[in-house]
Amino acid sequence: MNKFLRLTSLAATVAALALTAAPAQAASLVSATPVAKAKVKILKGLTLTSSSDLDFGTVVLSGAGAWSGDTVSVNLAGVQACTANLTCSGTTSAASYNVTGSNNAVVVVTVPASVTITNGVDNLTVTTTKSIGATVTMPNSGNTGIDFEVGGSITLASTTVDGFYQGDINVTADYQ
Repeated sequence: MNKFLRLTSLAATVAALALTAAPAQAASLVSATPVAKAKVKILKGLTLTSSSDLDFGTVVLSGAGAWSGDTVSVNLAGVQACTANLTCSGTTSAASYNVTGSNNAVVVVTVPASVTITNGVDNLTVTTTKSIGATVTMPNSGNTGIDFEVGGSITLASTTVDGFYQGDINVTADYQ
């Protein structure tokens, strides 16, 4: 009888659990709203080339006595100008560049505000000017790109050491 009670009790327990247990629910499948998109914008590689240097020509410190603050400059058209205590000659040019890239893409062009040039020992500072804005929109991809120039000026004094001065103008271009 003990065995019968145990089996009956076990059967009653299983039946009670079966009646009170909630059936397992399958997880509902949901989708994101709105649906995410996969995107990419492909741009042609930028090219930036220089075709001429910023050349101030030849400058003679010709003023008498001590003086300072005189300038030699080359404008964006490559025309040289000198102030009172300087005699200027020779072939001059503005630096010329060309940038190409993808149609309608905005490009940031960076020209340093000043450049240091040196004769190996002494330095001079070139203050630059440019014919291009900080950003440009590239023309049709079949186009030859955008040309721009960099001019500048150098302030000299009677104490400026003679010699051949040169340095790099580090112009850069990058997509915005």
